[in-house]
Amino acid sequence: MKRLPVVVLVLASCATKPPAPAIVPADTRLADLQASMTELLERLDVMNDRITRLERAGEERAQSGLLPAGEGSALAAAQIADKYRNAITLYGKNRYPEARAAFQQVFDADASGDLADNALFWIGETYYAANDFNNAIRFYKRVADEYGDQNKAPDAMYKLALAYEKTSDLALARTTLQQVIARYPYSAPAASAKAELNRIKY
Repeated sequence: MKRLPVVVLVLASCATKPPAPAIVPADTRLADLQASMTELLERLDVMNDRITRLERAGEERAQSGLLPAGEGSALAAAQIADKYRNAITLYGKNRYPEARAAFQQVFDADASGDLADNALFWIGETYYAANDFNNAIRFYKRVADEYGDQNKAPDAMYKLALAYEKTSDLALARTTLQQVIARYPYSAPAASAKAELNRIKY
């Protein structure tokens, strides 16, 4: 009988236990990160194909004995592709300052090459991931303005709009999203831009 109060006390404490807190939905930051990861995975196959073609061209030129000097050679293109792959790896490890420097080296090596627009775009991404939206805007704009007919231009313009949102310039964000849809109507970023336009409240 002496143990009964202890049992009653334990049962009473269990009965008064507060309810578990409700699960909070993922915040905007998590959604942005997931969108960035999806985009990265979608584009990775495309970039691997381009890099493989560059490397194959370099090997063919090497085997044929045709290796002209200069950054425009096939061998140099293969080396740039290796630098680009390393930069992507650094970005994937969240080593943004190092990735930024590596992407800058890729761009500086051949500003008119196949990977120039990609390098500038990913420099913008390193700034975006670090919440430095003003610098991200600067690089996304360069891709959209200087490489408007290249593969990264739609992505850059879409991310430019998201960066404008982050700086609370919603009017400019909306205008940029509309430009993505108008300029690149059949691209994946255009579909994302339509969804984002519906999400933004003015």
